[in-house]
Amino acid sequence: MCRRPLTVILIVTVPFLSFLSVANISISSRGTWPDSWPEELELYRNQAKTMDVGTFPMDRREIIHEISFATHEEFRKAWPHILKVRSPGAPIFIERGPSTVWSSTIQAGVRIFCPSDGVLIQTPDGQQQIGSPPWPDYIGSEFDVVPEYLVHHEDKYTPFERTYRAGHVFRARVDIVLIVDGKVVDLNRIPLPADTLVVDRRFTKEGS
Repeated sequence: MCRRPLTVILIVTVPFLSFLSVANISISSRGTWPDSWPEELELYRNQAKTMDVGTFPMDRREIIHEISFATHEEFRKAWPHILKVRSPGAPIFIERGPSTVWSSTIQAGVRIFCPSDGVLIQTPDGQQQIGSPPWPDYIGSEFDVVPEYLVHHEDKYTPFERTYRAGHVFRARVDIVLIVDGKVVDLNRIPLPADTLVVDRRFTKEGS
């Protein structure tokens, strides 16, 4: 029998890109990632949570799946399958546990940042367009790696720039943030994909 996920709605005010934003966050007490993800990850839904995030006035949209692990053996078994959901060419980010995002703290495990599903935007000509994958073909042809975020500007999607101040900002790719504690998640005991950019944020204050 599947445990029905508990969903909590949070309204959080945070500094984002040098001005105050309000985040409307829906948190599920169970991982709600797509059924198309590797079947091996089904084992971990009940120890995961999912956050559907929207920030205002800058309308940044993304979904965060957070999976905690209690033992290194459990994490090592899941790790190869977690890597399969990452967007091609996307970097892997490393943070030190405990790590907190949107009032959710994880000691050891992963956060998987994903595009929102089926977000509608209103274009200047009055048309409605889906601000979520699949992205237009030119996104794949113009960029070696899909940008982390896209904005819809002058009738096309372009990479998000930090000078952008209002409107729709969409997460475009699936990124993995690895939360390490040196025991359950130990970088010395897990393989990282070859030819992959690894961004180490363990010794900075920058969060996701």
